[in-house]
Amino acid sequence: HEHSSDESSESSKPCCDLCTCTKSIPPQCHCNDMRLNSCHSACKSCICALSEPAQCFCVDTTDFCYKSCHNNAEKD
Repeated sequence: HEHSSDESSESSKPCCDLCTCTKSIPPQCHCNDMRLNSCHSACKSCICALSEPAQCFCVDTTDFCYKSCHNNAEKD
């Protein structure tokens, strides 16, 4: 799986702006981003609302957060 800077694939790249993690070790992290019509490419469990366009959430639990989708929204 190679990383490309194709703008067309931007929406499916794994990234997250609204990530929350527990303080446990390892942490349990969830991405709370809403995407239209699909989840990012690395999402295993994607749930979409039956609306037009569909509002989709990735409900995976990971032990890390993906990097921010928008460079100007980076928070440490």
